[in-house]
Amino acid sequence: MRIRWMAALTAMFLIGGAANAQPAKAEPTLEVRLRSVNDLIDKAEYIAGLAGQEQAIKQVRDMLKQMSADGKGIEGIDPKRPFGLTATLSGDVISSPLIVMIPIADQDRFLKLLKDRLEIVPEKVEGGALKAFVPIINEVYLRFSNDYVYIGRSVKDLDPKVLATPKTFFAKDDGAVGSVLVRFDGIPADLKAFVLGQFELGISEQRKKNGEMESPAQKAFVDWVGDNATSALKTFLDDAKELQVRVFIDEKADNLSGEITFTSKSGSTLAKNIASLGGKTSLPAAIVGAGKDSVGRFAAKAGLPDGVKKELGKVVDAAFVEILKDVPEEQKPILERILKTLAPTLKAGELDVAAALNGPDSKGQHTLIAAIGVKNGKEIEKLVKDLVKDFGPFLGDAAKFDFDVETIGAFKLHTVTIEALPPEVEKLFGTKKIWLATSEDHIALSIEPDGAALKAGLKAKPAPATVLSVDVAFAKLVPLVGKDLKPDEVKALLKDAFGDGSPVGKDTLSITITGGDQLTVKGSLKGKGIRLLTSLEQFKIK
Repeated sequence: MRIRWMAALTAMFLIGGAANAQPAKAEPTLEVRLRSVNDLIDKAEYIAGLAGQEQAIKQVRDMLKQMSADGKGIEGIDPKRPFGLTATLSGDVISSPLIVMIPIADQDRFLKLLKDRLEIVPEKVEGGALKAFVPIINEVYLRFSNDYVYIGRSVKDLDPKVLATPKTFFAKDDGAVGSVLVRFDGIPADLKAFVLGQFELGISEQRKKNGEMESPAQKAFVDWVGDNATSALKTFLDDAKELQVRVFIDEKADNLSGEITFTSKSGSTLAKNIASLGGKTSLPAAIVGAGKDSVGRFAAKAGLPDGVKKELGKVVDAAFVEILKDVPEEQKPILERILKTLAPTLKAGELDVAAALNGPDSKGQHTLIAAIGVKNGKEIEKLVKDLVKDFGPFLGDAAKFDFDVETIGAFKLHTVTIEALPPEVEKLFGTKKIWLATSEDHIALSIEPDGAALKAGLKAKPAPATVLSVDVAFAKLVPLVGKDLKPDEVKALLKDAFGDGSPVGKDTLSITITGGDQLTVKGSLKGKGIRLLTSLEQFKIK
């Protein structure tokens, strides 16, 4: 116990360093909030229960009850109120204040804890604060106020006039188990310049070290990445405003989630780039569909900023030269045509893609459907047709191509029947046929017997799109990843996790990234999904 407490205090002050007073009105650069001990134990017991390990947390709960049996909290610490931490960066990072807020139920009992457990005996100093000597850290200061103990590296940091009051600091209870707020606009300009300078120096030294061993294509790519990474970091440091990270555990809703929000200075380059990610629509996302019956679904739409795209074409051209360098002369014309046809898509610096695995249907079969945005799609279609015409005979009966079997709007529909498809894949999809749809701007495909899902999707209008969205239904995934499981074993796993009810909507993992006024990352995982994953370990499924 003593060693753990000392290690925690040591880590805290190694981060914060020695501290000096800051202007009274300066907002902290960093704010951390953590729920009360009682709340944390409740959350931990819920999570442990999902993994079948609730007994361990119950033992911790019983131990804490014993430690607080005298009615003076847990060794003087109030288990009903939250914890906090603030840090305010100055130009001299190691002299920046860092203050920890610990809720106190009984001051004398807490001081006894320091003495008995840690052999730390604080002594009074001028102004009502206490000074204590801690190994490695040396001096720390404590001030009891507002039913909290504030711990800092300098007595000046604990001036009552500048200390955050619990009423204000914990005013907004959004239900988060823990949260971190970083104010980038509060980081001193000198520190930002130092970080940028060190980053540029690191890249420069790496370039000198590896430059002579790189091919022209590798050099072009690394230079492009290095230049844009430096530019992106500078833009970030100049324009970033706030980053907030929050974690939620909702036992009643059986849900674990997290959220990251990032805002930038109004009117800045970074703000414009983030805004450009919002309000998008995507035809691939519409073709694939909403994924209500999906085992898993993925969609992404984003593009590089114009400034980053500028030199991308040169990188692609250099890569093509490298690819063609050692190709036999008789093969170059074909490969050159392939690269030339794909070049507009690669140089565009844009990504618009979606895919989903749907099912199972009443026959236990699935459908894979995917779509992607391209440039000069008609040229890609013509290229494929010409390649099949020239080289198709070499495939013999292994694959059969049927082009232009149907027209749906701007799309031409084609099929490929692969006779050599592995039996397990044919069983999964109930077919050997791949459906392919091409237009000037998009290519889509599906693996299904009749092409019904793809044909329906091709009639859809562009749907609202996020930067990224991922959805997975674990209950539907189990039979696919556990190929060796018997049907009765699958039923047992599902019943253990979900009882006799349906797992629909209770087993999902969801991740989204959205742009607009701010960049937002959200993730959500149903608790019963965790229980199912834990149960899989019984069958050693990897």
